[in-house]
Amino acid sequence: MRSTPMLKAAGLVLAAVLLGLMAVQGSYALWNSAASASAGIIQAADFRVTLTDTQTSNTTDMTLPNGTAAAIALTTTPAGALVPGQATYAGVQVGNVTNAGGAFTIRAAVGSTPVKTDTGSGLAGYLTVKAVAAGSLAQCASASLYTLALPTDLPSMAIAKGNTGVFCFQVSLNAAMPANLAGSTAGISIPLTVAQQ
Repeated sequence: MRSTPMLKAAGLVLAAVLLGLMAVQGSYALWNSAASASAGIIQAADFRVTLTDTQTSNTTDMTLPNGTAAAIALTTTPAGALVPGQATYAGVQVGNVTNAGGAFTIRAAVGSTPVKTDTGSGLAGYLTVKAVAAGSLAQCASASLYTLALPTDLPSMAIAKGNTGVFCFQVSLNAAMPANLAGSTAGISIPLTVAQQ
């Protein structure tokens, strides 16, 4: 009978251990800690890229507030009609204006070969478009910039945070264009892509 008080004591210890584990109900790790913080504002970085036209200096965000891609109409230099056998020029400046902390470099590129369209006249088949990367918008009107470029070239460039890069475009009309196409119009779409490096 001497063992009865010891069994009762062992039962109380066992019950105390079970209650202790039930009260924890979470991580049993010994290195848990907590820290208090006052209320504040959390702001995510803004991945923002701008596009600026050669002639008008109009600037727009590459992604519009509703999340869709922006389209920018490039003004050509010299302005006016494209003459067979001659070229006209345009350019776009791409700006990395993100507010992300630290170094934040993007890679901007001409996404695919420019798409030429017309209203069925056939004029698009007589157009040649070349794209090159340049140091400034002022260089876009220099014919020598396009000497080594091929119509299939898809230039790209790295742009550091707070800096800009430029893509220039040369549009040429074949001298052998039929005279009956005079006064026709054509459209050229040039997709640009940007990705964080």
